[in-house]
Amino acid sequence: MSFSGKPTTLVDQAIANDGFWPDLSVSEFQRGYRLPAEYLGELLADGIALAMGEVNRDLAKRQATWQAAGIANVETADLLVRPVRAFMVSSYKRAVYCRAKAYLLQQFATVNRREPAENLGKEAPERSERFLAFSQQAVRLIQGRGRITAVLL
Repeated sequence: MSFSGKPTTLVDQAIANDGFWPDLSVSEFQRGYRLPAEYLGELLADGIALAMGEVNRDLAKRQATWQAAGIANVETADLLVRPVRAFMVSSYKRAVYCRAKAYLLQQFATVNRREPAENLGKEAPERSERFLAFSQQAVRLIQGRGRITAVLL
């Protein structure tokens, strides 16, 4: 049940990925990231697909490097080649789901808007920015970079 008192109906839908990164699940996203019950399943799936495409683009170089090392799929990678595969899969999902939540939180005002009962927990701009930052941290982690990068100019 969401904070609004409306029951959340889990959407049992898989989002197919490119074969290298794991497939994603709308219901896993709903359970893990507590989205408002007002969102339609199609909007959730669209948000995940958009975020997945962006994260995959951000990680294209890392994917190419790992594929050159013989990794065909992150989830099934040989533990001798990629011993932290479960961590990488979790980090990938965090990157996608946080980016999807950042996108969807921006959409909330168009999904359900009641002037006298504006819910800042769902609509405040810093909420979406925070989830976008979480996503970027996970992407940087998979890329092998730290949270902060400094360049000597």
